[in-house]
Amino acid sequence: MEAAALMAVAQFRGVVLGQVLYGGDDLSGSDWDKRAWKSRSDVCQSLFGLCGDACLAL
Repeated sequence: MEAAALMAVAQFRGVVLGQVLYGGDDLSGSDWDKRAWKSRSDVCQSLFGLCGDACLAL
């Protein structure tokens, strides 16, 4: 919902918007898979760097 709202506002205002959505856990099964997001600092840093590069390219 939040992503759709930001996209609508960006389109209305005529501004460039980029979004990266990451699913930090998996709730599709009977057990919760938390994917150890907080302990994966390498993935967090890589994702942040990619987002920064994408923003600078806009």
